[in-house]
Amino acid sequence: MYEDERYFDAGLTIDGREQAKEAGLLLQGSKLDVVVASPLSRALQTAMIACKAWKSPSQPLLKDPRFVCVEWCREGMTCGVHPCNRRRTISEIKSEYPQFDFSSITSNEDDIWRHDKAETQQDLNHRVALFLEWLETLEAKHVLICSHCVFLHALFADFVKEQHNTANSWFGRGELRSFVFEFQ
Repeated sequence: MYEDERYFDAGLTIDGREQAKEAGLLLQGSKLDVVVASPLSRALQTAMIACKAWKSPSQPLLKDPRFVCVEWCREGMTCGVHPCNRRRTISEIKSEYPQFDFSSITSNEDDIWRHDKAETQQDLNHRVALFLEWLETLEAKHVLICSHCVFLHALFADFVKEQHNTANSWFGRGELRSFVFEFQ
């Protein structure tokens, strides 16, 4: 199933849309300065749906967050070569999501996904490091990151060493977790 080209850069399912809305409702009352999303369709859709639910009619004066698309936080492809993790060209994505800033993505084409081999853990860890370097320079305090479970697991696996810590566990679909990052 995952190898089926029909799932190329797959969007959210009906359940996924509902989970994104529920995540946004959980965010109500929270501040959001920046929303960061992977350039995969399902992450961008999650960001938009969650933010719409976050900004409820009872909070009309909330300032809209800035939307930023970041290549480094897209799904880790260490588990195989799956078309759902291959992105469209940035020019295509920009036309569908004009509210996002794509300036951190330097290539219009997908330079990460390969049809002939999976991403190595070393390559994924390198992307995690690049993402953290980028996040450290982001001038924002309250950031929503719409990413993917393999990437997030790699992000927290190197930085949270406790065996039974929630941060080390796999993220579920549409799951919302809150963390404080302190960079030194």
